[in-house]
Amino acid sequence: MAPVVTQILDPVTLGEGPHWHSEENALYFVSISDSTIHKYEPDTGKHVKAKLELEPHFILPIEGKKNHFLTTQKRKVVEIEWFADERPPKILRTVTEVDHEHPRNSLNDGKADPLGRLFTGSLTGSFEPDTPKTGALYRIDPDGTTTKLASGVHVSNGLAFDLKEKAFYYIDSMTRVIQRYDYDVSTGNISNPSTAFSFIEHELKGSPDGMTIDTDGNLWVAVFGGSNVLKVDPRKNTLLETVPIPVPQVTSATFGGPNLDILYVTTACLDFGGKPDPPSGATYAVTGLNARGHPNLKVRVN
Repeated sequence: MAPVVTQILDPVTLGEGPHWHSEENALYFVSISDSTIHKYEPDTGKHVKAKLELEPHFILPIEGKKNHFLTTQKRKVVEIEWFADERPPKILRTVTEVDHEHPRNSLNDGKADPLGRLFTGSLTGSFEPDTPKTGALYRIDPDGTTTKLASGVHVSNGLAFDLKEKAFYYIDSMTRVIQRYDYDVSTGNISNPSTAFSFIEHELKGSPDGMTIDTDGNLWVAVFGGSNVLKVDPRKNTLLETVPIPVPQVTSATFGGPNLDILYVTTACLDFGGKPDPPSGATYAVTGLNARGHPNLKVRVN
């Protein structure tokens, strides 16, 4: 049976960073260009959003602190308090600030690792291919200690952890490659980068953006400019399945729902030589994939 793709929310400009909150049975995500954070409850259809001063690139709940989240404001990771209503979130403090020498950079995608450390990377101020690669990948420990894990990054994007394989997967979208690193969960350190999957080698259209991982160790990769999500086996550099999404700019994906078997997919409606037609920017739920994800992880902040 073919997967069923259902539009669940009206378009935003740049949907990103979907995070499934299992206890609340709710999907959190951001619209970067609109400077908004969102919460959607599938059971009731309730959808609320609130605006921040600067563009947020992710929203991650904090372990043990209800209504507290980490998000980004330019090169800063900040802790906010938000009661999932229309009131603007309250910025409580700056956890860390990176890339001081590159003020045009911004932090982008972010996820918690299995011990609640935040992994996030920056993107350069331009998407032109010849732009100096001034971005980097960082790990932010619960006490705020910030460690640069990789440099020479252009557009930091998808992240995924596989404890069984002791692997961390990472996307710099402009390389059109998914990288694999050896991952030490005890320290949070990564090493020995290698190519797990190459869009160029597989002659695929578009660029890899956000991604998630299922319980079989396969990656589900949103393809910006490709109108699809790819199921990839990163251990064999193999494309297993292509899930068509009815808009071109597919940005990210995460598993959610009570059984973690619904793939929630965000999309965008950006003007790259002309805006794509509606419903570009909509959020989708994909069922019938015969795959399950892991619970989305919260960040830990001391």
